Amino acid sequence: MSSPRRKIYLLFAIACAALIMVMVVLAPPKQKEAPKRVTLVTSRWSGPHADYQKKLLERYSKETGVQVTQDDVAYGQLRTKQTMNMANKTGGYDLVWVLESWIEEYVKAGHILPLNPFFQKTPGFDVKNYMPGLVKLNTFDGKVYGIPTMVQTAIVAYDTRKLQEAGFGPPNTWDEILAVARHFKAQGSGIAMPVRKGMFDDNIWDTLMYSNDGGYLDAQGNLRLDSIENIKALQFYQKLMQCALRGSLNWHVDEANSQLQFGHAPIGITISGLAGILEDPARSTIAGHVGYLPLPYKTHPAGIVSIWNWCIPADSKHPEEAFKLIAWLTSSAIEKEQSLANGQLSAVNSLFNDTELRSKLPFLPAVKPYLDNPHTPLASPYGKAIMDGITEILFRVSVSSADPAEELKQLQQKMQPYFGKSVVEPGP
Repeated sequence: MSSPRRKIYLLFAIACAALIMVMVVLAPPKQKEAPKRVTLVTSRWSGPHADYQKKLLERYSKETGVQVTQDDVAYGQLRTKQTMNMANKTGGYDLVWVLESWIEEYVKAGHILPLNPFFQKTPGFDVKNYMPGLVKLNTFDGKVYGIPTMVQTAIVAYDTRKLQEAGFGPPNTWDEILAVARHFKAQGSGIAMPVRKGMFDDNIWDTLMYSNDGGYLDAQGNLRLDSIENIKALQFYQKLMQCALRGSLNWHVDEANSQLQFGHAPIGITISGLAGILEDPARSTIAGHVGYLPLPYKTHPAGIVSIWNWCIPADSKHPEEAFKLIAWLTSSAIEKEQSLANGQLSAVNSLFNDTELRSKLPFLPAVKPYLDNPHTPLASPYGKAIMDGITEILFRVSVSSADPAEELKQLQQKMQPYFGKSVVEPGP
């Protein structure tokens, strides 16, 4: 190749290289791929508490950038919907609100994750902040599967003015509350009892039974339905129902609570989650004049508690982010805010001594004995059969002179062949 032509090629090559270098320098910088925004979906039952929690979740999203969607459904549909989603591994939920009696089933099915691995990873979280008896109910093989958040239990509420006028002090024991109930029954009212068949009657029975050192199983695991302790508890239940306010057999806790709320009943059994209504002057005729007690006991206070817990499904797409949300929702500050807003009880130890909460929710001391040593409803398939039988017995002794000892004896004989197969004695 001649020298002039070589020079032309060389100059052309230099020009092309220079052009490429200019294009590289002037080209806009490559944009980093934007991080994907985390979206969490929670599952819980609907109602006023859920409505308030939506506001909290909106705040959490603004503070953290994590989008949270709440799927709240009616209580009767909640367990079915959760189970279907987790069994089919849809990944549809990142947090599920679970009743304590469902957790063992979810654990055995592999539906939910143990939460211990997240404890150290989450700043500010300490499982010791929660009532140990409640955490224990969610612990299997040393692993914690749920963080307790909302607690409900039965309590006695009464109009302090009416009892004082009648010469009664706070009725703590079986004999004391029976005397109060008989007095007001003779005056035309009585004690409001939420004993609609199969709804809350068994909770009341369980509480009375445990308060007399009764139970379903003895220390060796033998069925003990017709023990003397249980018979005496059922005899007391029958006597108390003879003093019940007319209509009690048709009432669940909300109806019984309304009898107290509007002054129709001087004393009655309600649940902690509804007691806040009694303190609201805009809704209650007895606001400012309400006394609270654990359910009456024979030897010591005892109670059945319902505990709602936050759990993480095994197929959650964002388990670490889900636990951060659990830690935030169950922190003392947020739990206190929810308690002040709607009267719900949390499982945070320190809040039971919070001055502001005790002023707003004066029933707190009445429930504390239950939470220190909680019992839960009898579990398992055969447990359900026993409780169905107890429900029938409670109805019969409430409407007739049926013999409590004979009733329990017959149920004992009926369930004896099955008792050792799956029955689980509830807490503590």
